[in-house]
Amino acid sequence: MPQLHPMLRRPAAAAVVWLATAACAWASPAQPLSDDILTSLQAAYARAVIPGEQADLHRDLLATVLQRVQRSHATEADFAALAAAATKILDPLPSGSGEPAEVFRTAMNAALRSFDPYARYLDAKAYRNDQASSGGSFVGLGIEIESSDVGVRITSPMPGGPAAKAGLRAGDLIVQVDDKPLRGVPLADAIARMRGDAGTQVSLVVRRDGADDFTLALTRDTIRRQLVRWQMEGDTLVLRLSSFSGPVAAAMTDAVVQATVSHQPRGVVLDLRGNPGGLVREAVRVADAFLSRGEIASMRGRTPGSERTWQADSTELLAGLPLVVLLDKASASASELVAAALQENGRATVMGQRSFGKGSVQTTYSLGEGRGAVKLTSALYYGPLGRTVNKAGVVPDVELVLPQPDARAGTIATTGPV
Repeated sequence: MPQLHPMLRRPAAAAVVWLATAACAWASPAQPLSDDILTSLQAAYARAVIPGEQADLHRDLLATVLQRVQRSHATEADFAALAAAATKILDPLPSGSGEPAEVFRTAMNAALRSFDPYARYLDAKAYRNDQASSGGSFVGLGIEIESSDVGVRITSPMPGGPAAKAGLRAGDLIVQVDDKPLRGVPLADAIARMRGDAGTQVSLVVRRDGADDFTLALTRDTIRRQLVRWQMEGDTLVLRLSSFSGPVAAAMTDAVVQATVSHQPRGVVLDLRGNPGGLVREAVRVADAFLSRGEIASMRGRTPGSERTWQADSTELLAGLPLVVLLDKASASASELVAAALQENGRATVMGQRSFGKGSVQTTYSLGEGRGAVKLTSALYYGPLGRTVNKAGVVPDVELVLPQPDARAGTIATTGPV
């Protein structure tokens, strides 16, 4: 059985193109995976890499990954096009020159991203890091980063982490990791380069406005993310959820308990501004916490196993109190699931800006011990009224125009923790 980790993350700019063409993929003829396509691709890979046990293992892994795509992806893939994207990476390599694992990762990810910007092959190390991140803690440097033209940009250092202690700031650009430039490197690969084992060092070249590039050596440490912050503003309890990548529903419940020990609020604000998403199950639990009945969301894919509907249970957190959900253009995916569920059930008033508009679900499928995993878009999700947020977002009941909007809002690259 695959280990399922449904994820909802804020999309890169390429996602807009994919979402616009995904509907066509359902109806357009796509070339299925055939023996000829697979054999030709395996031959191109075998020619390009150093012969040996690793080459044989990854040649066989090509078939495993593509077969998983055929079985589980939300759309029907055109495998001739996928093979062409991989071959474009393989053909320029001198015969027998490539390191098998690195060439496989690069070619496979080029193929996957040619039709799905969220799809990715994760080697064994990256898979372990991905699993650790979904638990709310991970080994890294303590920064949130996003893509940029020349590397990755720090959006926020995490208090107490190695990066914050070294003086790194929001807006700093990381342009090189351990002598390897980050220009043109996908965000997920940049994150994998900076992750590692606790106590090990990584060298960063940092670019800061008004200063020369400088180099820092940081020691990786265990980072525990603060998923929920709360404060009382008068008689209103404000709950700020930064992500759904971890046990955020339990953390939110604990925050409510702490907040109401000495003071009972008369209203609640659920602040999801800037929240890029995370785990489907956590989004469902958060929405369920504020609902006592009704549908929360449904998930629909191409296979029967990807069909599911979630219903609220009878218990309700802070029952009867007025509830406001805050969104902005950077609120995406899991945030949109929560907002749509509460809005369409009449439980909350949504205020702010129209959210980003991403309603696809990613599932991580293990490929076997030591072989890593593949992350694929496996389904789309829909709100209680049967509407999808894809390309539309969640429309606020009350629109709030920010006086100085972030120039990057609405066209924000995917972010991730390191």
